[in-house]
Amino acid sequence: MSSWISVSAWRKWWSPTNKVVHHLRLKGAIADARGPNLSLRSLEKALAAAFDKSKNQRLAAVAISINSPGGSPVQSSLIYGRIRALADENEVPVFTFGA
Repeated sequence: MSSWISVSAWRKWWSPTNKVVHHLRLKGAIADARGPNLSLRSLEKALAAAFDKSKNQRLAAVAISINSPGGSPVQSSLIYGRIRALADENEVPVFTFGA
């Protein structure tokens, strides 16, 4: 069996009309401190880019997988609020998964 894909199948799969789901992988403790922690400050650019429909008209949804031992409830609330605001503003559904 051949391991290549035909050009017509490739074009169908990579069609400019196919929808795209952005996947964000968040890993680390939730805290306001600098470093490898998750905070609104450290995630702002990644969240804004994931929800930006002006750069990607094919955006259908954003999937967020979170691997965190927990942390600051204040930062958790701020991050949640920003995700909800971006989702509502851009009319993009969000799916979250715990890892």
